[in-house]
Amino acid sequence: MAYNNSQRVKPVWNTRGFNFTPSKSEIVVPDTKQPTLFLDMGGIIRNRPDPLPIPLDLENAYVDFGLIWGEDIIDLLMFDRGKVVVPLRKLQGFGELDDALSYAEDVTIGIDWSQNIEAKHSDFSIDIVQLLQKLHQRNQTDILVYSLQGDYPYIPAGIAVNLDIKLAYLSVSGPLPQWAKGVFFFE
Repeated sequence: MAYNNSQRVKPVWNTRGFNFTPSKSEIVVPDTKQPTLFLDMGGIIRNRPDPLPIPLDLENAYVDFGLIWGEDIIDLLMFDRGKVVVPLRKLQGFGELDDALSYAEDVTIGIDWSQNIEAKHSDFSIDIVQLLQKLHQRNQTDILVYSLQGDYPYIPAGIAVNLDIKLAYLSVSGPLPQWAKGVFFFE
């Protein structure tokens, strides 16, 4: 579920990056034990995270606040709104990622995918298998791949077996890949 200013929105992707389709409906968090992914569109687009619409201590919640600087993860962890997703889309390379990981080990790494990895820094704009290997070397095994246009990368079984990879569809989905251990859909 994506939100902006406490209102539920629909995330969209175009060549310039993330945006959203607004709505007038308030964000209502379902009472479920199923994993839920939250996209804070204000954090992702404007670097202004707003944790307040998400209840405290949600079980199985993943939250992407749009982290840009590694050390900012401290603030995001203090919000205590669920498992923090560290998206690679705007991080300033592996140095920033390592900064974030020095403060928190139990995070999910977010990878934006649209026929290749969508990232601002060239450290992350590499072959996905190489990136997953580099993340595994950093003991990062919880991965979330955002399917920005309905497609997903080919990940060999030998790589996927050591990782917990989830998939989030922003648009129409195709057949689910075998490596996906969890799938999120945005309505």
